[in-house]
This record gives sequence, C-alpha cells and structure tokens, in this order.
Amino acid sequence: MKLWDKIRKAGAGATESARPEEATFAVRPDTVYAPISGVLMSIEEINDEVVSSKLLGEGYGILPVGDTIYAPAEGRVTMTTVTNHAVGMLTTSGIEVIIHIGLGTVALNGKGFTCHVKQGDEVRAGVPLITFDDAVIKDAGLEDVVTVVVSNADRVGRIEHAGGSSTLIGDRPLVKIGDPLLVVGR
Repeated sequence: MKLWDKIRKAGAGATESARPEEATFAVRPDTVYAPISGVLMSIEEINDEVVSSKLLGEGYGILPVGDTIYAPAEGRVTMTTVTNHAVGMLTTSGIEVIIHIGLGTVALNGKGFTCHVKQGDEVRAGVPLITFDDAVIKDAGLEDVVTVVVSNADRVGRIEHAGGSSTLIGDRPLVKIGDPLLVVGR
C-alpha cells in the first residue's frame, strides 16, 4: 500500500449511516474555507476542461484525506444533486460556492455518497454536508478530487487565493478543514 493510500485510509472512518460530528473553526464573512482536509491543487490542474478553464468559477481542487465535506462558510444550501456528489451554497455575504466530489462521479448514480442536508437548509460553517466512500470512487476508476469554486466571482469582487501551508507533500501544500481558501472582495 502506498504512503498516500495509508494516509487517506487513516483519515477515513465515518460510516454511511452515521452523521459525522460538526467541525469547529473561526469564520469571516468574506472567506471560503476548506471543506475537507487534503492536498491542495490549482484549479488549472484539475483533469476536467470545464473546471480547469474556470467556466464554473474560481477556486481550488483538494485531493481528499477523509470522507466528509463540511460547510465552508455560513449560509444556505442552494442545490444538492440527486446523486449526492455535489452541493451548492450561498453564503451570508452573497458568495455562491459549488463543491463537487470527484470527476465523472455522476455515473455512480449516488453509490458511495450520503447527503446530510437538503436544498434550503441554513447551515453554519463546519456542518457536515456530504459523506462519501473514496474506495467506491477509486474502484470505478474515477478521480476523487474535490472541487471548490466561487461561481459568482464576477458579481462579488476580486478573489484572493489564500490556500496554502508550510506543510508540503512533494511541492503541494496540505490544507485542513477550516483553513482559508478563497477571500472575496478585497
């Protein structure tokens, strides 16, 4: 087993029927925080032309460690997919955030995904949104990158990339749940 697989396995642990505990972190209304721990990658590196060309918005990819996506800010759930692999939010300060788990995971038809919220729910930063089984994604031959984008950057102002860390794997920074990723409107 590769080191990276061991790290991922150690970070996993929630079962499909259990709702994970909330994560706690300090928030600012102009900031989108990491919804999952993992290795940060630029949006241009994501192996999807629509995402990497920023047609969905500005953001990051995260190679996940763990199995739970948490609310990256305070706000309202605006969208969940029938297949539970993506969620959209509108933060209290008007930032539209889309979180998408994996590439091509819509083809799994919901297998391996559990959504803990529904459209219209008001959530605090750190509330569990979705749990997923990384092994299901990998066994299907799909990439498990979690995409986090601000989809209304043209309306909310400049996006500053705040994601980073002095802890690196290779030349990529690690992020943990609640680390600042994107600061809007500065």
